[in-house]
Amino acid sequence: MTREPIYAALFAFFSGLTQGGAPAFKSATRRLTTWDNAQAEDTPMLLMTQRSEVANYRKSLPTIWTLNVSLYVYVNTGAGIDPEAVPSQILNPLLDLVEGSFTIDSLSTFSSTLGGLVSHCAISGPIEIFEGDLGNDEVALVPIQILTSP
Repeated sequence: MTREPIYAALFAFFSGLTQGGAPAFKSATRRLTTWDNAQAEDTPMLLMTQRSEVANYRKSLPTIWTLNVSLYVYVNTGAGIDPEAVPSQILNPLLDLVEGSFTIDSLSTFSSTLGGLVSHCAISGPIEIFEGDLGNDEVALVPIQILTSP
């Protein structure tokens, strides 16, 4: 397994998503910043972090790696954007876009493979949403799991 091409492909995939012909995210980075340090004019914002890697050793067979990534989606409905908007009204279509973006490119396994770099890539686990306590901001944490090809 060569890590960086996998993480780079995943980031390029999500940061390049479009909505109605325009980029879905005004900014995207692989460096984590807290929502209170994110500027409203940079939202919606996508952040991607590497969370963990798990090796599954198999005697006389190649090790299968599970790579766990977190996508953070930040939105803001501040006065300069739409003071009447509910943050989830902006966030929900972005979450739908992220979920719906996984294209099946391996018909034999019915999975998304990042163009053949991995054997499987998908949302796996609960999506955590922080709404209400953040004022005009809302944050969603989307867990992505990647299985490497043996």
